[in-house]
Amino acid sequence: MTYTEGALHTSFMNNKEKGQKGEERAVRYLKLRMYKILETNYARKTGEIDIIAKKGGYTVFVEVKYRNSDVKGLPREAVTPFKQRQIKRTAMLYIMEKHLENTPVRFDVIEILGKETEHIKNAF
Repeated sequence: MTYTEGALHTSFMNNKEKGQKGEERAVRYLKLRMYKILETNYARKTGEIDIIAKKGGYTVFVEVKYRNSDVKGLPREAVTPFKQRQIKRTAMLYIMEKHLENTPVRFDVIEILGKETEHIKNAF
């Protein structure tokens, strides 16, 4: 399902600012769909998880990828196997810290391409 929101005006932003704006947009998207946001930018030595949310009994680990255009490929293509392993390792630390060993988990990607937002559930 694709969600449309105004384009991010990123001409004068650095990559960190662009990422932050994309993540803010993803948080709004998830909240509109009744996800409870537990954490944003959860970072450990193993990596970072952009958003950790809860919905329907699942703890959902969300990677957000933003691009203005698909000239360099789709944003989702930037979630490489290496990045997936980092996210999974970091998620394991979160699960252990919060004692969520018996809670089902899911790994999603929110892809923002210009004005369009796509939520890819069970991305990896």
